[in-house]
Amino acid sequence: MEIIEIPELPPQIKRAAELGELVIFIGAGMSYELGCSDWNGLANDLIKRCENTLGSDEPLLNNFEATQLKNMLEQSGNSKKVITICNGILYQSGNDELFLEEMKKSLNDDKVTSTNPKLKTYRDLFNLNGIFVTTNADRHIDQIFNPQNIITNKFTGSTALVNKNLYKIHGSINEPASLIFTVEQYFTRYKDKEFIKFLESLFTKTVLFVGYGLGEFELLEHMYKNITLSENHYFYLGGYYTHEKRLCDFEQMYFDQMKVKLIPYSKDKKGFKQLPIVIEEWVKQIQTTTNVLQNNFDEIDEVLRNPF
Repeated sequence: MEIIEIPELPPQIKRAAELGELVIFIGAGMSYELGCSDWNGLANDLIKRCENTLGSDEPLLNNFEATQLKNMLEQSGNSKKVITICNGILYQSGNDELFLEEMKKSLNDDKVTSTNPKLKTYRDLFNLNGIFVTTNADRHIDQIFNPQNIITNKFTGSTALVNKNLYKIHGSINEPASLIFTVEQYFTRYKDKEFIKFLESLFTKTVLFVGYGLGEFELLEHMYKNITLSENHYFYLGGYYTHEKRLCDFEQMYFDQMKVKLIPYSKDKKGFKQLPIVIEEWVKQIQTTTNVLQNNFDEIDEVLRNPF
């Protein structure tokens, strides 16, 4: 499998964008660029918070217990498990608000601003006139959407899929009750028949996964479990070093089980900072098509006619 700096734009993605039928799944990799921690970082921070929070007469976790949880995290790599445990410890001790504090810190919530230059990649994607879906809970991406176009809960089979809407399927830090972060919450969400119907409607369209790591695809396995998939509709844009061609082949075998086509880009020179460059180039190519350009011109005309 060829790994180059700017991979070829699949015609299926270009065509879907032209028709307004492109679903863009945005993963945690996009949020890291905006200063957000990964789930592993949050798990470690929660262990520290429990260790440094007093219960009735002693810390919620003593040093030995904290070390056990750290070892569990290191050996299993299951951050969701440790996050669930720490959430339970804080909840049982009446300190559940501390969990939300740590969540906000991990999502760099006090640095959210619409003027952040690192939002450029989000803005580039926004210009594709797609249907946006994310498992991220941070508020950074919210800055480029109208608030009425951000949906955080009540996903059903009748939920309308609207271009330039953002569907935050694991909730938002802005609405704590909507958050999906513990094992129980994941099970509840992915067993919900109406939510499965919503996913089914998404996966009838062409889907592009951006900013996802392989670990996050465990979540997507939950999505795929109860829905029917189509061929040639799903694409994963991921970064690899050029000497990892054989690794790409192996991972394509994994993606084949989910009918996902791997599109590798080279991170030899810029690491994962190559991703915004790839997206920018793809957007330029897509925007040369009449339909997408006309949609953008129509929106500009509407704003000029109705500035307020």
